[in-house]
Amino acid sequence: MKNKIAYLILAHGDPNHFAKLVTALGHNCDVYAHIDEKVKNDQFENVVNHKAVCFIRDKVSVCWGGISMIDAYNLLFNQVIKKKEEYSHLVMLSGSCYPIKKISSHQKMMTNSPDKEFIKYIDMRESPDHYMKQVQQKWFREPLIKSNNRIISFADKAIRKILRMLKLKNNWDRRFVPYYGSCLFAITPACCEYLMNFQRENPWYYEMNFNTTNPDEHYFHTLIGNSKYAEKADGLNDFEGRGLWRMANLHIIHPSLSKWYTVNDWQEITGSDMYFVRKVRSQDGSELVNEIDSKILA
Repeated sequence: MKNKIAYLILAHGDPNHFAKLVTALGHNCDVYAHIDEKVKNDQFENVVNHKAVCFIRDKVSVCWGGISMIDAYNLLFNQVIKKKEEYSHLVMLSGSCYPIKKISSHQKMMTNSPDKEFIKYIDMRESPDHYMKQVQQKWFREPLIKSNNRIISFADKAIRKILRMLKLKNNWDRRFVPYYGSCLFAITPACCEYLMNFQRENPWYYEMNFNTTNPDEHYFHTLIGNSKYAEKADGLNDFEGRGLWRMANLHIIHPSLSKWYTVNDWQEITGSDMYFVRKVRSQDGSELVNEIDSKILA
């Protein structure tokens, strides 16, 4: 049985919380981190033991809702594959996550399900007026011209806003059922290698998704949902309405998607059967983290 877990973290700020997260994940794991190219790695390296985290050196500047999110994921996946370590699962986290159960219980749950893909999704066709628009329309989330010049950057944003107003059609290959879910999932190394091999052998898939919006919420879900790995996944859920929180795999996700959790949410956190909470920060979440450390993780 493979007993080791790999945690893959996408972060762009709050290095102090990042350091607490890495510490909380414990020692029976490996941690890989992609720090947004707009931020220097040393801000994060200086607050953690360098040996505790494998920082991705070939970084990308991540744009909200853009394909660069997929680029960052792929860099993490490639690094894990290159290491050739035998992991039970690869667990996706953000820099603002935090465990709310003993890490040993989370790791035991995963290693006891060695073939399971912890990812759930809905059929986007069930929501033609919202989710299908994410893949059938061009959203132009990535800059057309990358520049640090404020005037050029402002002009670029204005042009992309006009382009979105045109509602240009994106040609989605109907051979693939589009699936939507949370970007915070956990998959087996075999599934990860399948995702990387498919992309390498089918570059059209990346191009088809280039101008979709929020591809991190459908790109990998669609590949898994249309593959043999769907049989071992939490898989297809009934569409019950809009809301990323409905598709949570291991995390508490607030329905607003914008709420930052604090110690005032203690009852919700301790009453949850999830293993992590999404959106905690140093600014107003340090007391919560201290309570979790002393009363749950200790």
